[in-house]
Amino acid sequence: MSKKVGSAIPEMIRDLVRPPETEAYPFKPIHLPDRFRGKLDIDPVKCTGCQICAMVCPTGCITMQDVGTRKVGDRELPLKKPLFDLARCISCGECVDNCSFNALVLTQQFELATTNKHDMMMTKALVK
Repeated sequence: MSKKVGSAIPEMIRDLVRPPETEAYPFKPIHLPDRFRGKLDIDPVKCTGCQICAMVCPTGCITMQDVGTRKVGDRELPLKKPLFDLARCISCGECVDNCSFNALVLTQQFELATTNKHDMMMTKALVK
């Protein structure tokens, strides 16, 4: 099972004339597929605080925070909204698929690098 000396030379020559397989990112824009799953985003107006997203999240990156109370009939009930730790999110889409109110969406944004871990906490829904 020995190869002849110089048997790799034809392969090396083919690789020299073949165009590169990699993209010129970040110098050229990258084309993402339509179903690309990037950064999670929420529409706080549509979010009712039902907590389904937090229950189905496999990584536990969604925690519910108290933001006040809401009146239902003659009772005051606690109102909770989601806090997202995007550093733990794996963009699986379980929260998006299970949101009955279409408040969650996975965007095309994929550049999430930061030097501050607090930048990865999405508090957009906590605004009352």
